Amino acid sequence: MKATDLALNRLLGIVAAPAGAGHLLEMPFSPVLQNHLGTVHAAAQFALAEGASAECLQKHFAAAVGEVFAVVRSVEVKYRQPAAGDLLAYGLPDADTARNLVTELAQRGRARAVILIDLKDRGGTLTFHGKFEWFISRRPPPAA
Repeated sequence: MKATDLALNRLLGIVAAPAGAGHLLEMPFSPVLQNHLGTVHAAAQFALAEGASAECLQKHFAAAVGEVFAVVRSVEVKYRQPAAGDLLAYGLPDADTARNLVTELAQRGRARAVILIDLKDRGGTLTFHGKFEWFISRRPPPAA
């Protein structure tokens, strides 16, 4: 499943980046995203960043690991500058994740992945930096 398939992300206007772009997702500015200051609401920025972290995992590891169960486990966030326009989401796995995720998942059947996300406006201003930690497992989630 792609982040752009989720109802909340569609509601927020989150779309995939154009082919060949250096970023993962985009969120065009609209009145529904505005907070009381007229800038992009923190919750909307967080939703874009979380979706981008999932897209980053898929982009970098889906071919190597196949189908897995993944959930966000923890997040560190820093809002840097007010966002007053379209936002672009950039992401990369941290060095440990890039080096060890595939091997750890193969050996243990589960792994931790850390994805670093930056949100920037079209002018390149950094508005948000986040560190998303994911729990990934080859096993299906327990029955409820």
